[in-house]
Amino acid sequence: MNVLTRSEEEILFNQLKHNARINCAPLIQEFVDCNTGKSFSVIWSCRRQLKAMNNCLKNFTTTEELDKLRSRQFTSVKINRKL
Repeated sequence: MNVLTRSEEEILFNQLKHNARINCAPLIQEFVDCNTGKSFSVIWSCRRQLKAMNNCLKNFTTTEELDKLRSRQFTSVKINRKL
């Protein structure tokens, strides 16, 4: 049975978010650049960048991506136990 502790799950979830931020860095930067010097107008003027950034982050924070990280963790634990 493959079960992770709460702290291991939290570490994996943080890794998932970190991976998403790395993979979406150019789109995040575009959104940040668009926001520079704006206040309330950012809602309208940066909508395209916001949607692109959110879509990218959503694609990299799926359950499937988290499952991949869990699988790697289980494999790593099995290898360490054999040593």
